[in-house]
Amino acid sequence: MTHAARAALIAVLLVSVVHAHADMAGPGIGGGGPPPGPPAFLSKVFPPKLVMEHQHEIGLRPAQAEAIKKAMNETQQRLVDLQWRLDAESEALANLLSADHVDEAAVLAKLDTVTAIEQDVKKANFTLLVRIKNVLDPDQQAKLRAIEAARPHGPPGGPGGPPPPP
Repeated sequence: MTHAARAALIAVLLVSVVHAHADMAGPGIGGGGPPPGPPAFLSKVFPPKLVMEHQHEIGLRPAQAEAIKKAMNETQQRLVDLQWRLDAESEALANLLSADHVDEAAVLAKLDTVTAIEQDVKKANFTLLVRIKNVLDPDQQAKLRAIEAARPHGPPGGPGGPPPPP
């Protein structure tokens, strides 16, 4: 695989993990106010982008980097397969809903299929986060937690975020 192709795959994987990380936060309940933050358990794992950005700072060893790359590649392949299935099933659901009068049972069955694939996407992304954590030693994990704690969070100009651009 060429360097450019590998970089493109990693970029797609990172976007998938970030989206899954955000999706696990779920929608706000009641529809009022800002949505709640991510679930507390997500603060116990480390996104690949964070590890890659701070690999020297945390003392990531070559064998660890290779194990993380392998996990990322396996996850990427799984996510590509799931995305194809999700797109096909979503298209089929849209087709069912296109009729003036829809077959409720068929629509709900197809919705079950679509949501099951979405759940598989979340599980694949979360599995990657767990595998990354298991590759890191306790000292590296502590360093990443400190880095995360020092990073501003939130939208620009919002609480915890950087100020908005001028």
